[in-house]
Amino acid sequence: MPFTRRPLFALLFAAAAAVASADDITTTAGKKLTGKVVAIDATGATLLAGEAKAVVAGKDIVVIDLGAKVAPVPKDARVNEIELTDGSTLRGGKLFIKGKKVEFEFATAPAGVAPPAVDLPLTAVFSVMRGAEDQKNRDAWKKVLSSRGKRDLYVVREPEGLNFVQGTILGGDDAGTKLTFEKEGGGTDTLLLSRATGGLVFSQAVPAQVPPTLCKVLDVFGNSLVAQSVEFGSEGATVTTVAGVVVKYPSAAALAKFDYAQGNVAYLSDLDPQVDAPEVPPDEKGLRLNPVAPYTRDRGVSGEPLKLGADAFVKGIVVAPDTVLTFNIGGDYREFKALVGLPEQSPDANLEAKVTIEADGRPVFAESIKRKDKPRPVVLDVKGVKQLRVIVEADLAVNGNRVVLADARVQK
Repeated sequence: MPFTRRPLFALLFAAAAAVASADDITTTAGKKLTGKVVAIDATGATLLAGEAKAVVAGKDIVVIDLGAKVAPVPKDARVNEIELTDGSTLRGGKLFIKGKKVEFEFATAPAGVAPPAVDLPLTAVFSVMRGAEDQKNRDAWKKVLSSRGKRDLYVVREPEGLNFVQGTILGGDDAGTKLTFEKEGGGTDTLLLSRATGGLVFSQAVPAQVPPTLCKVLDVFGNSLVAQSVEFGSEGATVTTVAGVVVKYPSAAALAKFDYAQGNVAYLSDLDPQVDAPEVPPDEKGLRLNPVAPYTRDRGVSGEPLKLGADAFVKGIVVAPDTVLTFNIGGDYREFKALVGLPEQSPDANLEAKVTIEADGRPVFAESIKRKDKPRPVVLDVKGVKQLRVIVEADLAVNGNRVVLADARVQK
């Protein structure tokens, strides 16, 4: 007997309590389905709960959580973090470069879980950071990346910090311990891989076309893969990254999460809008705690947690009066959602601001929001919209009139 969608979801919720080691699928509609994920592919995921089966389309998924935890880095371990050109990161231990291939062991090895096999061409590697387990090393590494040019870097850790030699890394020897390095001024050297105590940075050609991202895959070894495709089933899983690197898992026990939010959901606080805000008049500067910030991301005006009413939110924006934010969303999303209101800590219950949201110049929401009003859920159709504009206006431009758009996001 076939199931309709509503009874099927009801069965999945009812069966949740009876499923041991259950997996969860959180949908863009805010639902959480619990059961056993038996398949993931380009179209979505298949979930079983008892005799009930649901196929959830990829565009409707925010995250698939298989319940496994990422293993911590052992106390005395040394981590070589390998970053691919697509932003994927691999948590490596011992590392070798043999010809045009990178071979490595994993820095973490959860008990009883077989590691994946990784076919890693040198052309897919953006950088290798030594000592990635230490935050100080990570901070220093960011400075190196910000100052890099158009050549490869052989980076050495010195007492005063990181130093580097520019050139081209042509490949490694058969043992994987020596590099053939073409110097910037001409000629070649043989350099020990072990002497690159800071790491390596590769200047890779930008591909003419980049495959779309399906999701981000997190595994128990601490790897984070930006995937263009996933094949998941009872025999394990194969993940192909956007850079074309193939990672094969012999068992699903090695996988922790499939994060579809990167492709399906974009929070406004993660985007970089065009900001139009007038200069604050001299007589109003004393009324504003933070006059130089027309809007803040994921926090209040003074850096406090973002709140509306009694609820705290991890994501959201706070917009000052007389500010216009224009977000380029490229026509890729179908829906805008947010909870809109004025901060409860505003001392004057009569404070008021007008919020207008435009889709490609067309107003789709325009209402006055009062401090004494309950936060208002806003859901808008933005299918095909390329520019989303948020406009806040108020007669009195004080901090209390800043508008909170909590969990403001666009989704496919």
